[in-house]
Amino acid sequence: MSGTRTPLRGANGPALRFSALTFWALGFVAVGVALATAAAWPVYESPRALVVGVAGGLLGMGVAVLARMLRWGAPLAALAAVAMYLIVAVPLAIPSALSSVPAFLGGLRDAVFGVVLGWKQMLTLAPPLGEYQAVLIPFLVVMLFGGFLATFLALHPGRRALAAVPVVAAMSVFGVAFGLSATSSPVVVFGIEVPAPREWLIGVGVFAAALVWVIGRARIERAQALRIVAATGVSRRAAPVWLSIRRHLLAGALVVVALVAGVAAAPVAAGWSDRSVLRDEVEPMIVVQQQTSPLGSYRAWFAGDRLDETVFGVQGDPGAVDRVRLVTLDAYDGNDFHIAEDDRFSRLPRTAGPGEGRVALDITVGDAYRGIWVPTPAGLAEAPAFTGSRADALADGFHIDADGDTAITIADAPGGGSGLVPGDRYSVLVDPPATGDGIASLQGGDSTLDADAFPALVEWAEMQEQPRTGAGYVELIDRLRSRGYLSHAVLDDAAAAGWIAALDGAEGYGFASSYAGHSAARIEEVFTAMVEQERRAGSDAAPELLVSAIGDDEQFSTAAALLAEHWGLESRVVIGARLAGAEEVPGIPACTEVCTGESMSAWVEVRSTGGEWMPIDVTPQYAMLPSAITEGEQLPEHPTVPEQPRSEALDPPQAQSDSNDDAPPLEAPESEFLAVLLPILRAVGLGVLALVLLTLPLLVLLIAKGRRARARRDAGDPEVRLAGAWEELVDLYTDHDVALQTQGTRVQRARSTDRSAAVRLAVLVDRGIFAGHPPTDADAAAAWQIVDDERAALSTADSRWRRLVARVRLTSLLSRARPTSGPRFAGRRPVIGTLAVAGSPHDRQKETP
Repeated sequence: MSGTRTPLRGANGPALRFSALTFWALGFVAVGVALATAAAWPVYESPRALVVGVAGGLLGMGVAVLARMLRWGAPLAALAAVAMYLIVAVPLAIPSALSSVPAFLGGLRDAVFGVVLGWKQMLTLAPPLGEYQAVLIPFLVVMLFGGFLATFLALHPGRRALAAVPVVAAMSVFGVAFGLSATSSPVVVFGIEVPAPREWLIGVGVFAAALVWVIGRARIERAQALRIVAATGVSRRAAPVWLSIRRHLLAGALVVVALVAGVAAAPVAAGWSDRSVLRDEVEPMIVVQQQTSPLGSYRAWFAGDRLDETVFGVQGDPGAVDRVRLVTLDAYDGNDFHIAEDDRFSRLPRTAGPGEGRVALDITVGDAYRGIWVPTPAGLAEAPAFTGSRADALADGFHIDADGDTAITIADAPGGGSGLVPGDRYSVLVDPPATGDGIASLQGGDSTLDADAFPALVEWAEMQEQPRTGAGYVELIDRLRSRGYLSHAVLDDAAAAGWIAALDGAEGYGFASSYAGHSAARIEEVFTAMVEQERRAGSDAAPELLVSAIGDDEQFSTAAALLAEHWGLESRVVIGARLAGAEEVPGIPACTEVCTGESMSAWVEVRSTGGEWMPIDVTPQYAMLPSAITEGEQLPEHPTVPEQPRSEALDPPQAQSDSNDDAPPLEAPESEFLAVLLPILRAVGLGVLALVLLTLPLLVLLIAKGRRARARRDAGDPEVRLAGAWEELVDLYTDHDVALQTQGTRVQRARSTDRSAAVRLAVLVDRGIFAGHPPTDADAAAAWQIVDDERAALSTADSRWRRLVARVRLTSLLSRARPTSGPRFAGRRPVIGTLAVAGSPHDRQKETP
């Protein structure tokens, strides 16, 4: 017999032939790709997303068509789709990574890990996502692999092709599940209001496309079958006309019912409950609550040399932007102000939508600051554009809270820690602040403050007899500031000499000691001092006789925020710096191009429920010293205030504060060589890990085949080893596409291969199994030698690529797992694990009933 091979028919289906049925299937998948791209547009709103959707879908379809043409099995076709994804992922979805070789390797890493991690990154971004980093990777995965799978199934000649319908539908679900919580605006059609018209059209479009394809596919298959019958000369009776009319009417009725049902059900479904998408169920990815309260370390800006050191520099025309905020604190627990536990931090797209009057500023971090909080004005239109060697890391770690008021970066800092370090630079694009009627126009309400926890605050507020309006609250803050006295320290020592000298040089200043901290007890101390002073001096006393509370922005911002709650207003504390356009506040100078520790301030923002936040400064005055009035003292008619008060101060007990003034600064990395080498090693390690993950399925497959062969070869019974040799040869032919009949005796099947080795092995196995004497070890060894020689012959005849494909092919494994629809053999069906059964399942005789 000759040693030629005949291609195996039926293992992977017949080769693809381009016919009307083929083009009909490709048209259906193409429509699904277009609908899925349209559904995902609100998620990205970027032309790049259209390119990724269309190109990714067409490339996936192309891989499936090629696989069907070359009669590849599902595993090999899937590997081809993975290879196509790795080739096009960076150019299509991460074009920014084409700038350099390291950037390309980083983009390829993001493409690999984005298959698993990119979905969560999408959910932590506020849409529209644009082209931010690797957010297009999940969309490319859906479109490329969805288009591949849908096409691969739709081109199947059997009923399995109908499985393409849910795949196409799932592609469109991506844009809905990862999109916005709000639906598109309703439209009125023929007097009927249709809510969510975009979502409705996409859903009906997918349903109609699937229905038309299924019906059309059945019609085309029927027409092809009729042509085959006609070609054989068999006559057939014409179908009744009414039957054809009924089919057309049924198809049209289904489409009409879908449209009417969609229009009728949309309003009802919209009223059942609020729309919920995956994005709404994701917890904040950054837990900033682990940070100490920035307000607790506020006084550190004024201690020692930090007073004159640069915190950050601002370049550009700020226009209407008059403040740069470091952090916004919106929760108070009686001990400190912090960020609320339910606040959500997410990423911000790098591309901004259209807008007018935006301000572009360049910010540079100075020597006096390092940490996770990113100084930015409120109203960022897009993510900052970082520059320098750490630009990519800072951009990857950048997040912003849901209100857009607190920005952070969790990038690793040189020498340890996280966040910004001196020298970091970035540019911001800011929407100008909205102009309103001011705080005086607000309307207060019932108190939301726990009056039992702040009795002195409530008593002082009621003593002022102001209306519960915005104007009344502004008057309260004016009185709070005028009756307070500015002081940043407990002792008049070297650490406080800088800010004392600055205030003394401005208008003359007399030092007064004040404790740090903003706990409930410390704030009650402030209001207790003002209540007692007002009782002693009288409510109509001169302003200079009512000065009694000593502190700085830490205490007075907390006091003002709590007063707002008592007035029925929402409030929060902001730490930052005022720019040149802000109103002048004595004691805390505004900054122009350079903001130092001296310029750092804390103010309060208030609003009515759901309104716009409005800032109000709370820094106390320092022109009038506190007055000590004893009980029953007769106040002079024309009191005088000494210009220079007593300057010596007593040493009080150590104040309790959460200040971290003495925290050691981060040190620079010990070795510049390691700073360069470690990122390279990390990138190489991630790349190797990605390759291992990609090749792991192939390694598992090779190990499974090896264990199967060893189980057959090492069986204890020579007869079992003999039968195992035949099974090994059958699996070998299956993986190498050698034709082998599935019915008949072992010798008949061997002859169908047209290979002499198969016939010799079949004769040897039959003689050993059916002979009167059991086979010997020599018979089993001879059988396995035939198998080894045949494997070597097939490998020699094949190219290197075909040898690799045969080794990793799943066909031989799946053929033993596939249940047979034929008769039962020896009382059971073949299953995975029949690795050492005496003979192939097809060789067993049919069981006699």
